[in-house]
Amino acid sequence: MQLSSRLEPLTIPPATANPVSEPVKARTVLVIEDDDAVSALLVDLLNERGYHAIPAYDGRTALSLARRLKPHLITLDLAVPGIDGAGVLQRLKADPGTRDIPVVVISAFTQILPAGERKKLAYLLGKPFDVSEVLEVVQATVGNPYV
Repeated sequence: MQLSSRLEPLTIPPATANPVSEPVKARTVLVIEDDDAVSALLVDLLNERGYHAIPAYDGRTALSLARRLKPHLITLDLAVPGIDGAGVLQRLKADPGTRDIPVVVISAFTQILPAGERKKLAYLLGKPFDVSEVLEVVQATVGNPYV
């Protein structure tokens, strides 16, 4: 069976901007927390609310991810292994690539953070924390997840 030579190749029209079919990128939150249960709670909570939450379980990994991902917000526990939370905060704020990322400390050890370092924070929350307060702080700091 022969095919007609009058068939023309299929051409696909150029893509047009269609907000319905284009994926929407959620705001990224880096969750720095070494306690698996607390990390999972925060990551799940933020993901369920539409944010893109990424966990980091130690200071070195957190710094690497922050530099690479440039998240919209960082939540930081002060008692993380490797480089502790105060050291992570100090390095984040000294680095031109990460200094403008808002940081929310969520820690049982908020009193160990010097007053000068507290000025670098968007918010300071103690543990145990209220999940609704965490969500309020995240939204107040970076807005709705899809912006």
